[in-house]
Amino acid sequence: MKNEIIIKNARLHNLKNVSLTIPKNQLVVITGVSGSGKSSLAFDTLHKEGQRQYLESMGMITDYLNKPEVDSIQGLSPSISIDQHLTNRSPRSTVGTATEVYTYLRLLFARMGHRPCPHCGKILPPSYNNDTNGAWDDEPDVLQEGLPCLHCKTAVSDLSMSHFSFNKPMGACPSCTGLGVTNEANLNLLLDESLSILDGGVVRWDKHEIARYQKALKIGAKHFGFTFDPAQPIGTLNNVQRDFLIYGVTSPRFCRHFPDISPPETAGNGRFEGVATNLLRRYSENASKATYREKIEKLLITQTCPDCAGTRLRPESRAVTIAGKSIVDIAEMSLSDVATWIEQLPNMVGSEGMAIIDPILIDLRERLRRLIDVGVGYLTLARSSPSLSAGEAQRLRLAALLGSGLTGILYVLDEPTTGLHPRDTAKLQ
Repeated sequence: MKNEIIIKNARLHNLKNVSLTIPKNQLVVITGVSGSGKSSLAFDTLHKEGQRQYLESMGMITDYLNKPEVDSIQGLSPSISIDQHLTNRSPRSTVGTATEVYTYLRLLFARMGHRPCPHCGKILPPSYNNDTNGAWDDEPDVLQEGLPCLHCKTAVSDLSMSHFSFNKPMGACPSCTGLGVTNEANLNLLLDESLSILDGGVVRWDKHEIARYQKALKIGAKHFGFTFDPAQPIGTLNNVQRDFLIYGVTSPRFCRHFPDISPPETAGNGRFEGVATNLLRRYSENASKATYREKIEKLLITQTCPDCAGTRLRPESRAVTIAGKSIVDIAEMSLSDVATWIEQLPNMVGSEGMAIIDPILIDLRERLRRLIDVGVGYLTLARSSPSLSAGEAQRLRLAALLGSGLTGILYVLDEPTTGLHPRDTAKLQ
């Protein structure tokens, strides 16, 4: 097997028939002024051809990966690239979930957590009955009846990883559904109180929406026994009419006015959704569309969830502790502090507990070590992924890839030392 990669006549973009030899199993740096073809050589030629050759060897169709403009590349290995583009803008993603450190913590707390009995309030120790090698996220999202409480003898459900996931109903705060924040429509931006609906009082409605919705408003109001005049200025609407327009016929804000009347079944019969309710629904349904969500976010007021204080979890999940700390306490620590806590944990639990958690701690220590080595030990597990800088997100992906166990891989990195202190740069090697 060749110990070098030989490129002949690469001519993509700004490359002008560049031929060179790159040694394998070494750190090779490509430098040059802006526009000299660094990215064209590293990403668009080396990386893409490495992907194409690997997929082709597997007999897979590679129509979406065209052969780069180069005569030949010999000695190429399967390649992985890490650039500085943010790839995960989901508000549900955190440093903990992206690195899977939080996944291991969920497993740790499910096996070793002490919690108050939901019936008598006295503390229950871990049962040590759970299988640490069981299916991780294949656990059912329903309560499983477990052992009786040691104090009141009432059956208490077993703890599972789902209890500590803010992306699952069993663990997520019901008020914010695990986001840690709540959103409300900014009515000052949605409505012009001085205008009627017909004159453009609902700012985002065009003439077609005005025609459609004014009909639904009239029919819906008639269903409940009151009148609604689209020609009336919004600022002069009474409480019933205002709640109808803003929150819609199924919202608690409106239903409190007519507790004995069921909402219409269809839009044609007056089932009006409400201006604010419609906006929040579209925001929720388009979680993966960053550009669309950013437009809607301008019309929202976002605040920390008052029920979970931004921790994303249910009160029952936040009450579970190991050595006096909840999973929320750990998630708010820096990665370096979490590593220190993990090292101290064997002194805080008994030998029976260590037999349960030792396999978990081995993997957890290794993941934390890699993250600290790439210079992100200052990040907290609760840090939202969209709030990371490009360099931070890149180093998180780098730590995950370097721990994958794969060998013989060609790694193509875009300025991996961006944002690093010089003392941390050597650790990347």
